[in-house]
Amino acid sequence: MRVIILLTVLCFIFISCNEYTPKPNAYPRIERQESGTDTFIYSNFSFLYPQVAKIERIKNEGDSKFWFNIAYLQYDATIHCTYLKLDRNSLPKMLDEAYHFAYDHASKAESISQIQYSDSLHKNTGILYDISGQVASPVQFYITDNVSNFIRGALYFNREVKMDSVSPVVQYIRQDIIKLMESVQWSN
Repeated sequence: MRVIILLTVLCFIFISCNEYTPKPNAYPRIERQESGTDTFIYSNFSFLYPQVAKIERIKNEGDSKFWFNIAYLQYDATIHCTYLKLDRNSLPKMLDEAYHFAYDHASKAESISQIQYSDSLHKNTGILYDISGQVASPVQFYITDNVSNFIRGALYFNREVKMDSVSPVVQYIRQDIIKLMESVQWSN
């Protein structure tokens, strides 16, 4: 009888060991891939972006409108960007749209902060929006020369994520967005 009980216990141990899969205690560490920068040049502007990212041209309507993405394949994230050629009356509308795109996340955001950017040498101004909480786009921005050129961008992840788990990635890409804003040069 003892032999049967011992064999039964050993069978349960071996069967349960095969089905048990230990779960990790934390998310894997996300490391920044350091790389150099490349220059993206379009007919009306240029800027620096990291070599780990890839520029995807989406739609081009001549010199007046251009849609492009800056894709971070290793992070499954994309900065969706729009370039618009401004006329005298369209700047207020574009500034208002950028504000509304950022604040559309207000219902889910824990907070939204704005960091003003100004470069008197190149006559550029802009705003970087940091949107915290479980939102679709945690970082948005615009940069303009206030006369004839305007770029707007928004960071999105290509799948649903928990913001606290990807916050290092958001910070990496946020730094890249700041470098982009600082390096924009208009060709007209």
